[in-house]
Amino acid sequence: MDYKNAAKEVVENVGGEENIISIMSCFTRVRVELKEPSKADEKKIKKIEGCQGLNWSANTLQIIFGGQCNDVYDELEKLVHIREDAESSHQVVAKKQSPGAIVIDYIANSIQPIVPILIASGFLQSLLAMLNYLNVDTETYTYTVLNSIGQAGYYFLPVFLAYAAAKKLRINPYLGALVGAVMVYPDLISAAADEGTATFIGIPVTLVTYTSSITPILISMPVVMLINKLAKKISPKVLSSLLVPIITMILSIPVILIVTGPIATWIGNGLCTVITFIFTRMSVVGGLIIGAVAPYLVMTGVHNGIALPITLTELASQGFSYFFPLLAYGNIAVGGAALGVWYKTRNQKMKTTSMSASLMAIVGITEPALFGVLLPAKKPLISLGIMDAICSAISLIFGVKCTALSLCGLGGLPAFFGDTFVIWCILMIVSFVGAFLITAFIGFEDIPEEAEA
Repeated sequence: MDYKNAAKEVVENVGGEENIISIMSCFTRVRVELKEPSKADEKKIKKIEGCQGLNWSANTLQIIFGGQCNDVYDELEKLVHIREDAESSHQVVAKKQSPGAIVIDYIANSIQPIVPILIASGFLQSLLAMLNYLNVDTETYTYTVLNSIGQAGYYFLPVFLAYAAAKKLRINPYLGALVGAVMVYPDLISAAADEGTATFIGIPVTLVTYTSSITPILISMPVVMLINKLAKKISPKVLSSLLVPIITMILSIPVILIVTGPIATWIGNGLCTVITFIFTRMSVVGGLIIGAVAPYLVMTGVHNGIALPITLTELASQGFSYFFPLLAYGNIAVGGAALGVWYKTRNQKMKTTSMSASLMAIVGITEPALFGVLLPAKKPLISLGIMDAICSAISLIFGVKCTALSLCGLGGLPAFFGDTFVIWCILMIVSFVGAFLITAFIGFEDIPEEAEA
């Protein structure tokens, strides 16, 4: 595949470099945020070599390239020049969205850039936890270094998240990072360790520890954005570069520490309490409902705005997640359904595609199978909700959990290691085999060779 040419065609068919606000990459999708979405030519983009499908999330066009995604993104970075200060105002023609869609888009696009950090740190945390069962020496410098990598991603999560959220809200991302850094500053953490309250210029402050948290940053950054806009309005142009960051920080931090931070912490803890209640007291009903819906969140592109915040909230508050394993059953079911398509189809190109996509889904990367195999075949999609619902209900009955964010499949195996590991493995096998059998049984209208585009 010619990655350079694919990147060039992306730029040409989204309205040119001048129509691009930002570009981003995940495991399988190149995300291009546009000023005017109407300028994107979807038909031509779908014909780009390697493109497996498209999906819109607000003004962001998600182009699925599967395992070649990062190669295309690397070439895009050479063609598209984005201002890193993110403070220049863009004339954006926004797609009409509901308030809920706007919130999900903000959360998803704030969390997506930091997912690689969380996966790397989470993997090492899980791997070291496995090694601890073997009584390895935890006093060595080697162990300390590896443990530091595992812990730092979550400890300094507010810094990374604040940077990403600031970019999404078009604030200088380094000011955003400073907000996050203040929230995990050692002296403030020491003060919060004693709990209780303090005062800031006579105003009571509820002391809270913000390390490893996500809700306080997500709720607070829109406040920083408003204060930043106010600072720009009241600052004389000649002094704006000096006054805007000073005013923004001096006003934002007290508001966050006094108001939004504690409120967001209470909301996060309340959300975790509700989630835990559903997962422990309403396991069968909760599992059936969540499992039936979860596999399709990835297709709509909202999984990062819903699934990840729930998982991260659980991990931050209790050290493990009941929710994340439910996503894994859906992912492995995608692999089983894709293998079912491989078994049934007479289309040789589809056979090759479905086999490789099935293997990627087993690892935990599902978009190639979803968009390149199951969506064209349609009927096999039914198997995903059925198997995920069944396995999720059983999973919650037995309290299956993971201890870190990772690839949501066999690629993230260490994250699921623990006292429920065997049950998780059994349910993964059941979900995979069940999706394969359902697809093989119900079949689908095969795609003729000449009908492929």
